[in-house]
Amino acid sequence: MKKDIRTEIKINAPAEKVWQILTDFESFPRWNPFVVRVLGLPKAGEVLNIEVQLPESRRLKFTPVVLKAEPNKELRWVGSVPTGAFRGEHFYQLESLGENKVRFIHGEHFSGWMVRLIWIMVGKATEKGYLIMNEALKKEAEK
Repeated sequence: MKKDIRTEIKINAPAEKVWQILTDFESFPRWNPFVVRVLGLPKAGEVLNIEVQLPESRRLKFTPVVLKAEPNKELRWVGSVPTGAFRGEHFYQLESLGENKVRFIHGEHFSGWMVRLIWIMVGKATEKGYLIMNEALKKEAEK
């Protein structure tokens, strides 16, 4: 089974500024109500330790591997459970809409035989968390 989340928001700031905020993991607890902790480096092959706060729910911890870190364009990581039970490929993409405006695309591709169960448990909260983070990123970047 597969499931996707895709959200987007327009941000009135240059891609370089938005990228800097997205890759300054130490500052996440200050501005990001969804991804509350990230340890590691935004570099392909790196293992991250991530903690998210699901809206109106619990915190989840996981250790994905960075797949792609293309400055001012895309940050992507993947987390999985052995045996193909579950795989989540998370992405942040920046599309320039002019000198000081970007489209921030935030989503995830889920696959594996456990997707249906996980979606029932946390799917809607996860999507809501992405939207909350998008708004917080916009606010932080437009300061």
